[in-house]
Amino acid sequence: MPHPLLRPKAIVSHLLVAAVVIGCVIAGQWQLDRLQQVRDNNQRLEQRLAQQTAALEDLIDPSADEVDEAALEFLPVEVSGTYRPGEEVLQRNQSYRGQTGFHVLTPLELESGAVVLVRRGWVPASVDEPGTDQTAPQAGETTVTGVLERPVEQPRFGANDPDDGVLERVFHTDTARLDRQVDGNLFPMVLRIDDELDNPTVDQLPFPVGSPELDEGSHLSYTVQWHSFAVIGLVGYGAWWYSRLRRPDVPGPTRPGRDSDAGGSLGSPGPSPAPTQAQHS
Repeated sequence: MPHPLLRPKAIVSHLLVAAVVIGCVIAGQWQLDRLQQVRDNNQRLEQRLAQQTAALEDLIDPSADEVDEAALEFLPVEVSGTYRPGEEVLQRNQSYRGQTGFHVLTPLELESGAVVLVRRGWVPASVDEPGTDQTAPQAGETTVTGVLERPVEQPRFGANDPDDGVLERVFHTDTARLDRQVDGNLFPMVLRIDDELDNPTVDQLPFPVGSPELDEGSHLSYTVQWHSFAVIGLVGYGAWWYSRLRRPDVPGPTRPGRDSDAGGSLGSPGPSPAPTQAQHS
């Protein structure tokens, strides 16, 4: 008869527990990898934000159709040009100090004719039309200083912007999509104004949003949780088998001195004594 640990039902339970434990370890390792990516990204952001502001034209041709986004992301740059408020769009579902509203995205035409999409700042949800007096940019030539950020393409799933027509509100800063409705060649990255105001007032709309907070999120705690689940599963399963294997296979043990070899079975009479001499006389 096979050992209890090698019986078919036991083997199936071993495989199921092993699959769960391996899944927990993989999930924990994925969270650990994501944590390292966030840390690397934060380190790159800190290093690049510490660099001196450079003219965009010194780094890249603003009229280029393709750029190395990874090399330019987070770099502080400066451009000079004229805003086009008539081609302004609003980006939906943007938060600022706990309030939901829009980000104002306004094209800036450079002297070379290239156009850069500038993320000028946040406005409350009540300002739901682009190109209003409340969001009007400075007229005439102006110099804008900010940080380059990558565009966001339309995702396969979730909210998407219409493929046709002129957009006034968008979910994503998809410069390839917005290039269709902007006169001229739109630079394939976004310039975010990064000077956050301490106590902004309504007459200062839109409010620049500033740099993102450099936190690591919950990846470390999730890593600990998933690995803890794996350890708990292994220890609990091993303890369960240990307690089961220690249980006897019979209802109770036989008491010593009362077995068949020591006078017959339990409760049966012993052998009759041999007759004595007096009984024969």
